Amino acid sequence: MKRMLLLLSGLWLGGCAAMSEAECRTGDWYGVGERDGREGRESRLGDYAKACEKAGVLPNTAEYSNGRERGLRAYCTPESGYRAGREGQSYGNVCAPELQGAFLREYERGRARYELKREINNLENEMVRWGREIDRLSELMGKETNDDNRKKLRRERESYERQRRDGQTRLVLLQARWMVQGD
Repeated sequence: MKRMLLLLSGLWLGGCAAMSEAECRTGDWYGVGERDGREGRESRLGDYAKACEKAGVLPNTAEYSNGRERGLRAYCTPESGYRAGREGQSYGNVCAPELQGAFLREYERGRARYELKREINNLENEMVRWGREIDRLSELMGKETNDDNRKKLRRERESYERQRRDGQTRLVLLQARWMVQGD
């Protein structure tokens, strides 16, 4: 069990398909395939085979495939589709045709939720930036002695103030959409 956890944690942390010689020799190919399936990954058997070739080990294709199929059955559910979309994950077209329709409907719903949240976050960040610019320009105006330069700074500050007001209106609308959509 410890070996399997070590193998899976190494795969998880590495983010790539490469395996060490020890992992290749002790590989639980069913478990590796199941994990790849549960994560909605395309088959990485070829990558594992390349990594294990140096150790003179061939992956157990049947075990990997059986495990991956089981993992994909767990992944290709409407609930998992929504979660994957909501987390902004990409979909690799891995679900069987009979499961894909329901999965994709919820994936798209979750993805829309993700995009809306991202839009809200981006706008909030812009508003913070506009506020800093307004403060910076106000400070410069206070130090400026030339009337023409002060007018120029005032116009620039007013432009940022308009952007911030418009942004606040957009933010309220986006947040209302967020609340209406709900989870």
